[in-house]
Amino acid sequence: MAHTVYDVTTFNGSVSPHRDIGKVINEIIADIKSRQTTQKTRPGAVIYIPPGHYDLRTRAVIDISFLTIKGSGHGFMSEAIRDDTSDTSKWIEIQPGSSHIRVVHTDGNNEAFLVQRDGSPTEIGRLNGVVFQDFCIDGVADTKPYVEGNHKIGISVQSDNDSFRFEGMGFVYLTQAMVVKGADACSFTNNFVAECGTSISLTGASQVAKITNNYLISAWAGYSVFAENAEGILISGNTILWACNITLINSNRCNISANKLLSNFPSMIALTNGSSENLISGNHFRRVYGDGTSTRYDDLFGLVHINGSDNAVTANQFSFSVPAANITPSRADPTLILIAGGARNFLATNNIKANLDVKVVLDSSSTETKILYSAKSSELNSYTDNYALVATP
Repeated sequence: MAHTVYDVTTFNGSVSPHRDIGKVINEIIADIKSRQTTQKTRPGAVIYIPPGHYDLRTRAVIDISFLTIKGSGHGFMSEAIRDDTSDTSKWIEIQPGSSHIRVVHTDGNNEAFLVQRDGSPTEIGRLNGVVFQDFCIDGVADTKPYVEGNHKIGISVQSDNDSFRFEGMGFVYLTQAMVVKGADACSFTNNFVAECGTSISLTGASQVAKITNNYLISAWAGYSVFAENAEGILISGNTILWACNITLINSNRCNISANKLLSNFPSMIALTNGSSENLISGNHFRRVYGDGTSTRYDDLFGLVHINGSDNAVTANQFSFSVPAANITPSRADPTLILIAGGARNFLATNNIKANLDVKVVLDSSSTETKILYSAKSSELNSYTDNYALVATP
């Protein structure tokens, strides 16, 4: 048991963890591999990061299963507020705390943590049960909108994987916080991601990922959640702010429910490239005008944008409050829901409160759309006759 629980501050590494925690973690993983050599007796290990400030100069590479890297708190603090303040001399603290890792790479790599094991066929390279828990990854310095900044990635998983968990983590000043390729039953919960370009990316393909109870505060050039070729994601109970943007590409049977969505920009949920049989339900959409300038979408794109079939948008609250002068294109009626294409999409019992004339729009390539108490007759703008409407009284 003594060789399955490691403390970075007491491990006899070649360098202090405060100087280069990445190198220390790599040396701990090498020690684990040297001790766990039998196929049926590889329980993995825990690497503990006590509260403190640790520089990461060398990328940590994880190529073993059943490894938990954990600290004692996500330690997040807004560095943007700090850096926008002219005088912090009277502040009690001026950098993140708890178990705080500063990514100050000198090895030429972008990732703080790379999770990858070489192997072919896929089963050999597949990794299982890796956990990141309760520490802060800090990109140290950046400028808005972060996506175009330091190119630092907090955690990048590049091998197919099963039952990974990201829990109670803090991320700040990173181009991307978490990137996971080939995820199977991956869980992201209770994380605090802010002042990053993109919060969560599921690349390649994934199935039954769970993204719940997070704060995701991303920039207008990135994504709150990005997923491609995904099956059955659950996105629920999250608070998603500033430039809320959930984009699913060719993703099916996902559930986006009970989220608080607040954005200064158009496009809050986009189902594209034939994404079908998805449920968007019980969310609160609040669109306001504020900090930042997005040129990626205009107000005709829709807060909810759908190009796919058999999707349901039900029982959501839309609260729209943007000065008319700040709508693009100028003098356009903003689109709340756009059915850009696909068949048999269903909009039901969605409530709209807006300071401007807003629209639910059906493009000409959409067919058999059903709209029940989700728009007044004056709020529907249809370029097709192939729909059914029960207008909101």
